[in-house]
Amino acid sequence: MSKRLDFPPQKLVNLEDGRKLILGMNGELQILDNNLLPLQDKKIPFPTTISHSSVSSDKLFAFWIDLELMIARMAAFNLNEDIPNGPSRSELRSELKNLEIDSFKGAIWSHSLDSEPLAIVSNGEFIFFTTWKRGIYCIDHDSNEIWRIPSIKWNNKIIESHLIIKMYLNESELVVWTKGSEWAKIDFNNGNLIEQGEFEFLHSLDRVYYFDNKILLCSVDGHISWIEDYDISNSLSIKEKGPVNYALWDSETDSWRLCVWRKDIMWSKSSIQTKNRNEIGKSIFKHEGEWMVLDNSGNFSKHLE
Repeated sequence: MSKRLDFPPQKLVNLEDGRKLILGMNGELQILDNNLLPLQDKKIPFPTTISHSSVSSDKLFAFWIDLELMIARMAAFNLNEDIPNGPSRSELRSELKNLEIDSFKGAIWSHSLDSEPLAIVSNGEFIFFTTWKRGIYCIDHDSNEIWRIPSIKWNNKIIESHLIIKMYLNESELVVWTKGSEWAKIDFNNGNLIEQGEFEFLHSLDRVYYFDNKILLCSVDGHISWIEDYDISNSLSIKEKGPVNYALWDSETDSWRLCVWRKDIMWSKSSIQTKNRNEIGKSIFKHEGEWMVLDNSGNFSKHLE
């Protein structure tokens, strides 16, 4: 494996021109070129880790939250422009004490939030996000509100089962998933509820991955179910020793490629291939025809090799 990063990564995002955006565990941002080499020094615009983010049209839309200081912020950055370093936590604490907190340096716009952010997704026109007990919002890339809807009424009454853990876009629908394995489809043009339902996934839902009609439901303790067309009666399931850190559909082999706890997996309907790895895979991506993994130590290596 080759060491390329000097900070622990949180995830990798493909940009439109082949560049890669790396988000670090401590709020770092760095863009790599087509050879996976840094185009610039890492920058830290946020004083803590980025809790949720989405990238569209070479813009980063991101949340950070500091529970100790009771602050939550949302900001947008143009990834084609230099992003300056922001305040440290000690500087932020001083700004709060003196009531001088302002916008993030280099941000297109930024806002304070009055509730904890839970999920975000975006496309070339809009940004969709939700915060705790504040419903779902749709804004444009300039932060103008398009619509908002109140919190969806879910059937599951178990504590925290109603918390939204994933939002994604499928054609003209915004799809929302909760910890209690309930889902809702929303018309993203106007916020109208199209349909909702639930699955008997007998575990607390931690992550959801999708491609077209294929969906992976993942629990934090390693239970994974593969469903298609929202039909759980024909689902496939496996159990791993740890959570899924990342998953991506491989159309060439009709399989899911996963990074689980210190393990790579390729899972098709007819077989499953696994290989242990020394570090924890954080992101899977395709580079020059090869499936690659970025691990928690900042190394790049081939998936399943």
